[in-house]
Amino acid sequence: MYTMILLLYLQQGLDVTLDQANLRGQYMKQGECETAARRLRGPVPIPRNYSAAWQDVMCIKVNTNVRVNGMKPVDLSKALQAYAPLHCQAEGAWERVAELCRAPEPPGTGEGGGASGTGDTPARSAGR
Repeated sequence: MYTMILLLYLQQGLDVTLDQANLRGQYMKQGECETAARRLRGPVPIPRNYSAAWQDVMCIKVNTNVRVNGMKPVDLSKALQAYAPLHCQAEGAWERVAELCRAPEPPGTGEGGGASGTGDTPARSAGR
């Protein structure tokens, strides 16, 4: 069993700060977790007074009897209040933020079009 740790980095000048870390999803295989993580890695909208912002994702192994509590998505809302897109529709760097506010896909509806288990589909035993 695997889960993701989302890491939000903010840069101000040459100083980089790991600002937030959150848990997301449960995956039966490491490959499933990595596939979902790829969509979330990269630049995110830059808050005022910062020169860069990006998100990294780590997939970690957890015991099969461990339930992962889904945490709130990375919270850029206060810093980006004036620039936020409407609802969850977005392009470019905003897409990574929008991806976090979408509900997880039901099992079997991942990007592969079948029950391949790829995409951002938590394991069937996910207790949300």
